[in-house]
Amino acid sequence: MTPDERVSGEGGRYRLGRRTIVDEEPLPSLTLADAMRVSSNIAIVKFAARLSRDAQYTTLRDFGFGTPTGIEFPTEAAGRLRPPGEWTRPSAASLAMGYEFAVTPIQIAAAYGALANDGLLLQPALIRQVRGPTGRILYRHRPEPVRRVVTPAVATALRDLLRGVVESGTGTGAALANFPVAAKTGTARRVVHGRYAPGQYTASFVALFPADRAQIVLVVKIDDPRTGSYFAAQAAAPVTRSMLEQALAARDVALDRARLSTAAPLPPVPGLADDDGVVPYVVPWPYRPDTVTARPFRAVPKVAGQSMRDAVRALHRRGFRVTLKGWGVARRTEPAAGDSAAAGSVIKLFARPSQ
Repeated sequence: MTPDERVSGEGGRYRLGRRTIVDEEPLPSLTLADAMRVSSNIAIVKFAARLSRDAQYTTLRDFGFGTPTGIEFPTEAAGRLRPPGEWTRPSAASLAMGYEFAVTPIQIAAAYGALANDGLLLQPALIRQVRGPTGRILYRHRPEPVRRVVTPAVATALRDLLRGVVESGTGTGAALANFPVAAKTGTARRVVHGRYAPGQYTASFVALFPADRAQIVLVVKIDDPRTGSYFAAQAAAPVTRSMLEQALAARDVALDRARLSTAAPLPPVPGLADDDGVVPYVVPWPYRPDTVTARPFRAVPKVAGQSMRDAVRALHRRGFRVTLKGWGVARRTEPAAGDSAAAGSVIKLFARPSQ
């Protein structure tokens, strides 16, 4: 398929057998690029239906899911990916949305690393190099290809789709002012003791930085976020942006700044790093932004039941920007009423048809 092929959005609710698949932000029709950009369950299920079960399973397995990566760490979990013979009728749709299989953060990082490396899956490693007391290099890690997962053309196309997620989709919270980022949000119900835990979710965000010729794969995973919204767009994407900003500001992070900018590279700092090694960088947590430049946080007003015009005015008076989702009477906001949001940030206003 091509990124501009379209499928129907089904009005946000798609009946598939005895199951109803729902989109939080329904669109009349979606391209493959739209499906990635807004995280459409309906569209991605429809596109994945073009694959045979064997093709879908083989591709997921080729990316490294369901098997240990082989990283030098004891008792690494393999995750879980059942073979097609054990699937039920809705399994293909569930897998397309990220359900019915379990993955580890290192598997996710390796899979996105394959997209960054033009479709080549690499063996992850913990040790970059070992030096003796005199500084002589005793061991240097060499990248070890595992397999080719997709062609360079497909990897490039996927990176472009992931870039659209940050530029105008669910990943805008991770956007940086001067560098493009390619990323994907993930919001999934949590499984506790083999069952879905009511009201609990996992928010995840994976970023390639920079989007072109990526140097860093960053995986953020938040179990049961309590930030006012469990969606990864609000819970995990801003954390990713903060970590990337700190990485850019630090001089001891493994970034080749000569490739990030046409400006002259910064001179090395004696004792911190050299041409071959880097010093581990510790990100303080919880992250506290610079209070001098931080924007004030304000409570989101309650506007449910108001006309859309009045609701927008109320949000504007509080200092927020607004995007509209539907027409009629205001139903809810995201972030929710009573939650805090930075002045000048965008509040999504959802509507229901007026009676």
